Parts: sequence; C-alpha cells; structure tokens
Amino acid sequence: MAIPRLVNEVIEGLKSRSEVDAILLGGSRAGDGLFDADSDWDLYVYLSSSLDVEMRRSLLSPRSTVLELDNHYWEPEDDGELNDGTSFELIYRTWDLTESLLSRIVERSEASVGYTTCFWHNLVTGQIIFDRTGRAVQVRKRFEVPFPQTLKSAIVAKNWPLLNIALPNFKDQVVLALKRQDFIAVQHRIAAFLASAFDLVFAANGRLHPGEKRLVQHSMNLPVLPSNWLELLKAVDTANQGARVGLPAALERLAAAIESFLVRLDLLASPAKPRSSKESVTPRTPEASVSSPQALTVYTDGGCIGNPGKGAWAYLIDDGQLRDEGTGGDPLTTNNKMELQAVIEALCAIDSRAEWRGRPIRIHTDSQYVRNGITSWIKTWSANGWKTSAKEPVKNQELWVELQRWDAALKPEWKWVKGHAGNPNNERCDALVRRTMEQM
Repeated sequence: MAIPRLVNEVIEGLKSRSEVDAILLGGSRAGDGLFDADSDWDLYVYLSSSLDVEMRRSLLSPRSTVLELDNHYWEPEDDGELNDGTSFELIYRTWDLTESLLSRIVERSEASVGYTTCFWHNLVTGQIIFDRTGRAVQVRKRFEVPFPQTLKSAIVAKNWPLLNIALPNFKDQVVLALKRQDFIAVQHRIAAFLASAFDLVFAANGRLHPGEKRLVQHSMNLPVLPSNWLELLKAVDTANQGARVGLPAALERLAAAIESFLVRLDLLASPAKPRSSKESVTPRTPEASVSSPQALTVYTDGGCIGNPGKGAWAYLIDDGQLRDEGTGGDPLTTNNKMELQAVIEALCAIDSRAEWRGRPIRIHTDSQYVRNGITSWIKTWSANGWKTSAKEPVKNQELWVELQRWDAALKPEWKWVKGHAGNPNNERCDALVRRTMEQM
C-alpha cells in the first residue's frame, strides 16, 4: 500500500529519533482489505525512552490542520488530521509493557470479557515499517503461535455464562433495563452481550479478534459460524430499533445458537441451562433448536478468471446448529469444472462426518449446468456411452462420473438459486471463490 507523502514525512521524522525503536502500521490499513477513504492511519510507535512532547509538536504541527497532542484516554497518543485531509493516530508503547500484556493472554491464557485477543491481533498483523534493533521481529516471532486451546477454554468460561446463564448475565440485564425503561442501560448491555458473543465466535475458530470495527464483515470470513449467524445478528438490531419488545427473545435465540455452536466444537461439555432469571425464558425458535432429521442446507459455487484460467470452488454447509465452509482452487481450470468440484467437495465433507450421514441434503447451486446435468442430462449421457446428442464426448466426464456416484449414494435434493441476487449464502460462497483466486 502506498503511504501518503505527509504520513511518510511523519514516519521519517520519528525514525530519526533514537528514542524510537520501531514503528508498526496497524488497523484496517495494515492489510485486512476492509479500509475505506475515511480509515485513518494508525501508527504504533515503540519507544526505548519517552519522546519529548515538544519534539512531537514540531514534527506534527506544521503538517496538521487538526492536532491533539499527548492525550491519555486509552494509551499515550497524538491524534489529528494532516494538511492533505489524512486522519492519523500515533500510539506510543514500550516493548516491556507489550510483552507483559501479551504473555498474560497468549502464554498464561488470561481471558477478558470481550475483545480478549485484540492486542495480540494488533501486534501479529501490524505491518513493520521500521525496526531499529530487530526487537519487533523478535517479539512477533515469540507470539506468532497457534491459538492455545487453554485460551479458547478460558474465553468460553469467561464470556459464555454472561450471555444467558450467570446471575448477572447480559440478557437478563436487558430485560430488567427494559422493565425500568432505562434505554441507555439497554444499549450498554446489548453492546456487552455482542462483545462477548464475538469474542466467543472468533476464539472458537482459533482466530484473533480484529477489534471493534466491521465485526460482521470479519466474522463472515471465519471457517465455522453458528447457524443463521447473520440473520440472528440482524434480528437483534431490528428488535433494538423498534419497540424493543422482541429484544430479549432475539438475544435468547442468538445465545442458543452460540451455545449449540460451542457444544458442537467441544468447547462446552453439554448444553448449559439458565440457573436463574427474573423473567421467564423465551422458548427457542425452530432455527435455533435441534430438529431431526433436519436437512443439511448446502450452497456451492465455482468460478474462473479466464476460461480456462485460474479458478476456485467453495461450499457452505449448515446443519441447523453449525455452519461449515470449504474452498480450494486450481491454477488452470474452467468455470464448469469448478462448479462441479464444489458440489463434489461438499458431498465428500458431509460423508466424512458421522453425525451427518443419513441426513437429508438440499444442495443450492447457481449453475444450471450442474443442476440440469445431474438431474436430467446425465441419464442420457451415461446411457449413450458418455456421448452427447452430437456424438461428441461429454466434457468433464471424470467429474460427472464422480458426482453421479455421490448422487446415488447420498441422494441430495438439487435446487437452482440465482447468482448475485442478494442470497447471503450464495454471496458468501462467491466471496470465498474470489478470495481463493486472489490468494493463488
């Protein structure tokens, strides 16, 4: 990413000071792809000794239209807007405090209520711009480790009870605040509920929490999500914008989906029950409870840049409690091959899990080629020795033969869904395909 001229001048000015040990670019501009024109430039400045405020003023003031020096609302910072309209934050840290905090989180598995791994995420995803002594690389290497299972368990133990089962749980606090018509308290408790909910979902996936912004977008890139995750989040938002009478039920449904999600991932031993509540518990809706035999909902997609060219496939499987995703690619393939590969991979994934075997399967594809081929054309092709009506060999025969075997074994229901028409599951598969191709 090109660094704006004035931001680069600030960086060069900081690099000239012996007190500055390292500079890391953080936030959305560090590489998660979710920044926009209003995203500021977050520079984390690691110091070996304090940096004189007047020196910082002399560096920043001539280049800034707005400047707030040395505020300490969160960490020591200089904030403002440069003469070209670029917003910036300079956050000053020391390595000793950073390593101490990260050691508590990563090495001693100390969880917090919401946002447990944000600081860890900031360090390991930040772009190292300057590293005078090499310590930035050393510290990053120390903490670039797999997500500890003990930390997952600690985050669940700390956050899950606060959703719906502990005596001071957030859902019951919302109920009480609504009863009192204390709508400010309602907002506080909803925010706390969602902070813990997202902490649980990121931790369950073994992924670091990216911070408080664009959380829905970030979460939709996770491999596994609670069933109906996006719809349940939208239901909470809708209830909160209306008369709020449905808010406790919306929170209850979201908590139930997260509960089932954690149980399925072996992060909860068994479904937890509310110990106490001043209000009756709203019964769970069908989408948040287990119904048997509930059909597995499958969405698939495939794509290609050039035809033939670089391509990818993706699938999404929702069993009513847990959502599973898969994606892969091929450097030289065709669009139709990737559409076929997507459904083959999905059926293979279903067959590999004992708890899914024997369940009805409903596959949604936006490829008429796949749906019409497997439900109609394939019968004629196989009867005619895999020749078309024009007596030409059927293209992609090896994939069709494999899919025919899976179709006979698992007997899925095949449905066509219009692509790029706002269906969230179809759009998710499309996004996975595009992301996989971009990373190839």
